[in-house]
Amino acid sequence: MVSSVQVLSDSDHIRSLFQSYISNLDGLYSSWKGISFDHLKNQAASFTSEFSNVITNQFNSFAQAVSLYEQYLNVKQNVAIAQSNYSQAVSYNRRQDAANFYSQVQSLTTQMNQLKTQIISYLNSINTRLDATSINGSNSVNSYIQGAMDWAIAVAANDSHGYSQSTRWGNPNYDCSSFVISAYEAAGIPVKEAGAGYTGSMRSAFTSVGFEWIPGDPNLDDLQPGDVLLTENSHTEMYLGNGKNIGAHGDYDAANGDSSGKEISITNYRSYPWQGVLRYVGNNKS
Repeated sequence: MVSSVQVLSDSDHIRSLFQSYISNLDGLYSSWKGISFDHLKNQAASFTSEFSNVITNQFNSFAQAVSLYEQYLNVKQNVAIAQSNYSQAVSYNRRQDAANFYSQVQSLTTQMNQLKTQIISYLNSINTRLDATSINGSNSVNSYIQGAMDWAIAVAANDSHGYSQSTRWGNPNYDCSSFVISAYEAAGIPVKEAGAGYTGSMRSAFTSVGFEWIPGDPNLDDLQPGDVLLTENSHTEMYLGNGKNIGAHGDYDAANGDSSGKEISITNYRSYPWQGVLRYVGNNKS
């Protein structure tokens, strides 16, 4: 039979595997630097930490159940011994001994039933379904949003990228929609794969992978960092927070790159007006 010590040892082994995984990712850093790697590493660290905690808690519950089961078997054996002693005392008409052994049987049986109830409780706690919300919770949602904003800020700061509708997928330029689409694609949300190619297809694609659509021109106070501001027939930008937008605004020099620093840039928030907002809330579809 498995022991509680073995279960806890297995739990420690799994935690060490998670730590080794993160260490191996860190080892790649010297040969693969950049914001994409940083975001991947942060996502991996967040996921493994959260998943490790879930697994550890379930292993600990199982170890508790095993430890109680070990006690249960010991008490069950003592019940059998007390029952045998009771039967023997009755057969020899030792009434006082029989009464004492009967009392032991009753007490040990009560203890055995209490242990059984505790064991079932621990087992029930680890039999709950490990669904998407337990791993892909609000922290993961925030990490995707932060990843998209980090990517957008890094691209805006790199003047080798400018505005263009003919070379719009980072080769080397972007237009308004490809910039926002690429930001969330780089963060790990497959909006482009879902069909986002221009402003007119963004709403249906984004809402299919975990975004909600909030119609109407928003009040600034209602916006959250990472919100995608969208007018479907013309323009889109991303809200960064603190009254700032980031986006690809227009071509100022008819050349690759951004000699002006204005083609892809951070600006004060403006009401375009916008038709609505796409907000990432997480994709919990099973």
